[in-house]
Amino acid sequence: MENKPIQNVRLATMGELRENILPNFIAPLPSVDTLRAWFDEAKIPRMKSNPSARRGGGKVYFSVAAVEKFFRSRQLTGRLGQ
Repeated sequence: MENKPIQNVRLATMGELRENILPNFIAPLPSVDTLRAWFDEAKIPRMKSNPSARRGGGKVYFSVAAVEKFFRSRQLTGRLGQ
């Protein structure tokens, strides 16, 4: 899998994180539900494209810097990528 170079990205959707950012930190990738639970537990900021929408209504974006910091600060036994 070839990773696309991303520079100066502040926000990314879960799909973008799984495709471009997370393969640099962890392999194999956990499920979306597991990642979301980890991010919620770590209080990683997330934003909606339409903040007035309560249910559904837009993509959810996560802070890329916070996600990178999360993975750099933790060692996940047997799951770190090369």
